[in-house]
Amino acid sequence: MVVKKAQAMIMPNWPAAMSRELALAYTGVAQCQLREWERSGAIIFLPIGPRGQKIALRSALDCALDAMFERYDQSIDFDFG
Repeated sequence: MVVKKAQAMIMPNWPAAMSRELALAYTGVAQCQLREWERSGAIIFLPIGPRGQKIALRSALDCALDAMFERYDQSIDFDFG
């Protein structure tokens, strides 16, 4: 299943577990970032979806995103005006 960005943007309720394609649409990160989260163990895709499709928990994706943004200094002013 290929999820187009426009389709993902209007999805009102994200599922509790997602395929790689949905996880990329949900988080908005690049594939290399998703792979890095897998290598570090922050995200685990398990083959428990339909027909053995690998899925990861939405809560794990949320935690990985939170950790990624916590690394940046929130006091930096990005207002270029």
